Amino acid sequence: MYTLQSMSDERQYKRDLKMAQESLALLLEQREEIETQIARAKRKIALLSELGDESGDRKIPDLDLGGLTEACSTVLRASRKDWMTAGDIQAALKEMGFSLEKYKAPASTITTTVNRLVEAGRVVRYPREGPGVAEYKWIGQVAGTAAHRFAEILELKKKREAEAK
Repeated sequence: MYTLQSMSDERQYKRDLKMAQESLALLLEQREEIETQIARAKRKIALLSELGDESGDRKIPDLDLGGLTEACSTVLRASRKDWMTAGDIQAALKEMGFSLEKYKAPASTITTTVNRLVEAGRVVRYPREGPGVAEYKWIGQVAGTAAHRFAEILELKKKREAEAK
């Protein structure tokens, strides 16, 4: 009888574990969606601030972009473009009022930062033709789906390029 009870407890444990993992995955997806909405709201505020300023002295409200990594994440999430180069990211950072003055080589620093996001599985990198040219796309970090999403994104990119030729 002890063995049957143990097996029953083990099955219940496995069901509970699976439910907890599914719940976490759902919460992470919801968090990613909310963070994307927040990033887009910040971008909209920056753009509206620029439009609303008639004096020419542009003052963007503090959008709490954090450090460079968080700011690059915000820019990639908020982008209306599917893919962004490091130059696009740099322009978007400036547009959102993120100061790049403290960086000696902002383009290189941005590239390094975004490549770290690639290594972390939050961004995908797609090399374009030409030396040192790459495009980046935010994919977020949702448990267990990053590799699958990466493959889908690259396949779509290749398809679009083939259609364009």
